Amino acid sequence: MKSLPTWPARRAQLAQWYAGARRDLPWRRTTDPYAIVVSELMLQQTQVVTVIPYYERWLAQFPTWAALARAPKRTVLKAWEGLGYYTRARNLHALAKAVTKAGGELPRTEEGLRALPGFGPYTAAAVGSIAFGLPLAVLDGNVMRVLTRLLAMPDDISRPQTRARLQQVADQFLDWNRPSEHNQAVMELGATVCLPRKPLCLLCPLQESCEGRDRAEEFPVKSRAPQLKRTETVAVLCHGDRLYCEQVQGKPWHGLWRFPDFDPQRMDRGEVLATVRYGITRYSVTMEAVAATWKGRAPVSATVRYLAAEEIGAYAFAAPHRRLARLLMQS
Repeated sequence: MKSLPTWPARRAQLAQWYAGARRDLPWRRTTDPYAIVVSELMLQQTQVVTVIPYYERWLAQFPTWAALARAPKRTVLKAWEGLGYYTRARNLHALAKAVTKAGGELPRTEEGLRALPGFGPYTAAAVGSIAFGLPLAVLDGNVMRVLTRLLAMPDDISRPQTRARLQQVADQFLDWNRPSEHNQAVMELGATVCLPRKPLCLLCPLQESCEGRDRAEEFPVKSRAPQLKRTETVAVLCHGDRLYCEQVQGKPWHGLWRFPDFDPQRMDRGEVLATVRYGITRYSVTMEAVAATWKGRAPVSATVRYLAAEEIGAYAFAAPHRRLARLLMQS
């Protein structure tokens, strides 16, 4: 086993590296808590290169908590369209309303932040440290990868007890005097050097004290559930040049628009028009779109629309159904 330096030495090595290697990202040019919250929610499970244009458009459209709180849900979901995981958008909208009602300021304690819509341990630590300088250590995928490699930790990170241990390690590593810079430095290291595949170990400021350096791709250890396959059939119902669409009222796409599921009791089936494949949670889904006609009268409610091609773009569609709409308009 190598002789590991103390945590203060590691912090100093990391800080020196970050000072010269940090990327110039738009959310690093502001101290506005609102902008920092927007960036943190957008960055959850989404790559930086994808987030940047969404972040810039979002702040141009909704520059303050109050502006976002006033916006209709339909407008908010449309602005988020393409980022996926729409619960983040709904939580951000709900948060804006709560913050505006409370006077326009976020709470400045971990407990207060954790009580907000959409704020789990990671978001509270990230926003608390970056926006307010609270000594809270973040623990996301990048940080776990860095720490498990640094310590050659063989434990399965999908287990709660391993996550708890890693949080303790992150807390020990944290620079209490500069929590914002430290947290961003560890995440930056994981995002740009300590990569999931082919990590750039020779560029790592912590290479000499890394227990997993010679077998980095073995870490982190994580058990994976097998992906399940599923098929769906949706109906393309036309009224002239308009397409029947419905607004989702439950998970996973609540508030978004989609084509309805084919129902043989209410619809007659025609030819296959298009096929779209997508993934959601543990499922690999093949979605087949078929031409259909109503057996009786079409349902009428506030959550259904017959949309012309030029109108579809104004509605926030679930991503696979948006792709289907494009295919149908091209045919």
